[in-house]
Amino acid sequence: MALSIADYLLQLPENMHFVKVPELSGDGSFHYRMLSDYGSGSFQLIRFGTGLLVVLIADYTPKENFEKVSVISEEYMEISQFETESSSFKIGGRKIQPVERGIYCYINSRKTTYVYCEKGKAVRFTKVILTRKYFDTYFREHYGKDYEQSKPAQEYLLKNPNLPELNFVFQQIRDCKAEGATLHLYLESKVLELLSLIIRGMEKKEESISVKLDHKDIRGLKRTVACMKKDLAAYPSGEKLAQTAGMSTARYRLAFRKYYGTTPYEYLKEMRLNQALLMLKNSDYGISVVALKLGYRNSGHFAKLFRNAYGIGPREYRKVQGIK
Repeated sequence: MALSIADYLLQLPENMHFVKVPELSGDGSFHYRMLSDYGSGSFQLIRFGTGLLVVLIADYTPKENFEKVSVISEEYMEISQFETESSSFKIGGRKIQPVERGIYCYINSRKTTYVYCEKGKAVRFTKVILTRKYFDTYFREHYGKDYEQSKPAQEYLLKNPNLPELNFVFQQIRDCKAEGATLHLYLESKVLELLSLIIRGMEKKEESISVKLDHKDIRGLKRTVACMKKDLAAYPSGEKLAQTAGMSTARYRLAFRKYYGTTPYEYLKEMRLNQALLMLKNSDYGISVVALKLGYRNSGHFAKLFRNAYGIGPREYRKVQGIK
């Protein structure tokens, strides 16, 4: 039976073998732990008002493979940050796609959605779920009569899944220790910050680049991004990337800027900085080692790039995380 997004999410923890922890729940914030027979970990759901906005924070490891099938009757937008790559999904009759680390955006179109999780592998994500009403109200207040639909926002996020500012806001949402009304106020302010970052990115004036792109060109560009992502410490030459895309070097540079709105090096830098957040938070590597693993031999240069992106240095960020 098709459900509203709020109803579906309230039933989700139990369907995933989680049990509510009463002493940690209250005031629209619900904490759950996974039943030991099915795995380990936690799941948090923060609901705002009548459910027009919901934040999910999960960190669990299932003991068995499982599949979750859903059909939601209500239109909504989901913006997520995944810190793991142990899940996959498909929508309707499409092919199964792996979930990669970084930002992911999905607009529900009332199609059946299948989500798969692998046994023994950690699943860690933070999700912001906005109903069509919430999303449209915000964008109409900004654009007025010029606002038409949320598709441009989705396209922007799909092209910029590692934008440092977006990833940093998600980390702030995940790490928030506030409770009650303060928690709700803080999280909604962060959601509004996410939306403002999307608008700022969408409003960047598109350069007048005469090159025309077809589906083959776009597939080639995506191959080069996959190549960069495979080894973030590498410095692939423009010639090699162009060859991977099946283009001349000059056309590749123009095509990349046309499609992604930035240069290949800037895009690689964003992927590195996004990974830096996770490595500094989830590993014991020293700052210089993190820098080297991300392709920066000079840790001072890495620290400068990190501070420029996030407004805080890598050492200070670790202190905020409670890591020495």
